[in-house]
This record gives sequence, structure tokens and C-alpha cells, in this order.
Amino acid sequence: MTTTTGPVIATARVGQRGRLILPTQIQHAAHITEGALVAIRTADDGAITIEPLWAVRDRLRTTVEPLLTGHLPTGPARILTGGHPLPEDENPGPLPAALRPLPDSAPILPLGDQRVVFTARAVLAWISGGPGSRAATWLGQAVLPEPAVTELVTVLARAGVHEQADAVLAELAVVGVRQPGPAKHRATLAADTALALELTAQASAAGVDLTMPDALCAAAAHRLGLPLLTADLLPPEEGVAEAPDEQERRDPEPGQEPGGEDQAAAADPLLAEEGAATAVEEAEQGRERAAGQP
Repeated sequence: MTTTTGPVIATARVGQRGRLILPTQIQHAAHITEGALVAIRTADDGAITIEPLWAVRDRLRTTVEPLLTGHLPTGPARILTGGHPLPEDENPGPLPAALRPLPDSAPILPLGDQRVVFTARAVLAWISGGPGSRAATWLGQAVLPEPAVTELVTVLARAGVHEQADAVLAELAVVGVRQPGPAKHRATLAADTALALELTAQASAAGVDLTMPDALCAAAAHRLGLPLLTADLLPPEEGVAEAPDEQERRDPEPGQEPGGEDQAAAADPLLAEEGAATAVEEAEQGRERAAGQP
């Protein structure tokens, strides 16, 4: 078996209604499988480029991430309730419903059938989190409201790369991120703004500093009845900025029991203190045995 290195060149004939069948060697070289989505671009000189969407996502992320050093979220993305219906027995808590982490008991449509509203920092979390992040999972189903677009452009400007804004937004659209643009009706804008102001006041009362762009995204999610994906919106104690291994703790490997003694100790400081005391006692006994003392 021979391994092909370097570019692969092949010819194909355009069939009826513009149909084009990619030669097998091209599919293998570009890692394109049946059902894969591709981006097709034309150039002024008549050239046509076919690029799988996974390659578009990887190229965009690796190109933009070095330019935004110091402007990326410190925590991973997390799905909040937004406008998604909450279970009836859900504990209300101090935060408004739209800003609460979406509970595991809330049903979400299968990937591909469910849209999710993204804030600008959710997009930035995808850039910093890589292809295995939660933001990457939902990127193709993202809805980016106009306030999020404006904030994303602002972040690019603060990083000194505002000239990249059009290209970044265009590539996000290619990989499936919907950008509805400004509200077409003033009544919709007024309703979103009123709800956003209410959310910022409620969040402030709960000790959370909610920015207006994030509040407007939450209002849009509420109006559309969709969950909200964001990052660094709530403090860690609210359960939004989860640790890197949080997903592993919630989704254990087959045969691995969830939770365990470490998780129980973390939830109960008394158990943690008792465990630490036991460890110290055992260490002392070990040193005594090693020294030959009774």
C-alpha cells in the first residue's frame, strides 16, 4: 500500500444539473466521507475551491487564536436556560430563569435539530477550547444575535485585528453560525432591550455583573425559546465555569461509577477534614514502623 504525500490532482466531469462526483483519491486525500459538508468557493480567476467544513473550522480557529491572546475566556462554555422551558420542580434560586445553568433534567433536541443562541464569549470559548469543547459541539447550530456580533467585532478591535472582522464573520457563517442581523421591527428591539435591562437588574441583585450584550443575547434566546451558550458569565460557584474534567465527572467512562469518595469529600467539608486527618495519622504510623518504634 502506497501513502500519498503532497497535493493530489485529478479530473472529473460535471454532470447534469451541475453534479460533480469527486474522485476517490481526492476524497481520501481531503478526508471527505459520504454525507460530509463542504465549502465551495470561487475566485476572480475562475478557480473553484472545495474544502470540508472541519478544515474551515480548524483553519479559522488556529488563525484567530494567536491574535486574541489575553482576550479569550478563562473558563469553558456552558449551556444556560435562556428561553428553554425549565422543569416544573426546578429550584428557582436567586438568578433569573434565563441565566440559570440548564439542568440535566431539561430535554434538549438531538444535535442538528436544536439551535442554540451564542454570546460573543461563547464563540471565543470555541476558539480557545478547540474541537473537543462544548462550544465546538454546538457551533454548527449556533445563532449569533447582532449584539454578540457587535461585541465580537469589539474584541477583535481591542486586539488590534479589526480588519479581520469581516473574514471571521464570513467564515463563521460558512460553518453554520446563523447571524440574523439587526431586529427588523422596532417592537422586537424594544422588547429585547426591556427584558435585557430587567435581567441586568436581577443579576446585579444576585451579585452577578451582567453585560448588556450578554443580557441582549439572553433576551433573544428567551424570545426564540432557545438555550443560551456563554462563557465567563457567572462566577464559578454558580456552576457555570466548570473545570476541564467536569464533563468527565458528569459522563463517566463505561463501568466507572459516577461520583465517589473524592466528590463526596468535596461536597462535605467535614468529610474532607476527616479524610485529611486519617491520612496524617496513617503517615505517622508508617514513619513509626519504619523507625522500629512500638
